[in-house]
Amino acid sequence: MNKENAHLYLPLVQALADGKTIEILANRKGCEDWEEVLDFTCSCPPRTYRIKPEPAMIPLGPEDVPPGSVLRKGCWPEHAWQMVVFAGTTYITAGSNHLAYYRELMDDNYFIKRPGEDWKPCHKPA
Repeated sequence: MNKENAHLYLPLVQALADGKTIEILANRKGCEDWEEVLDFTCSCPPRTYRIKPEPAMIPLGPEDVPPGSVLRKGCWPEHAWQMVVFAGTTYITAGSNHLAYYRELMDDNYFIKRPGEDWKPCHKPA
């Protein structure tokens, strides 16, 4: 890294500070693939690094909401939750009358606690 290209490393350094993973394009036996950087030293050209992409997330579905599950919004305290009463193909009913579509649960930062598990976000990898 030098003063002419330091600005190209800034997004990588910020991502590292934010807890993201930095990867480097490695060439092993003629095959190129991205590998995690364990010690980011900026010793290679900036184009050989990237911020590891986060997996795309999709909403939960009825198969992800077993009987006995409870929901809470991310801003609610952990003791404030609603029991899932019904899990349909496109929405759930929680508590006495709270209807929410699976997409809303993901977009509005809801968490689910399934029997025997801890709280998890209301989304899953695509």
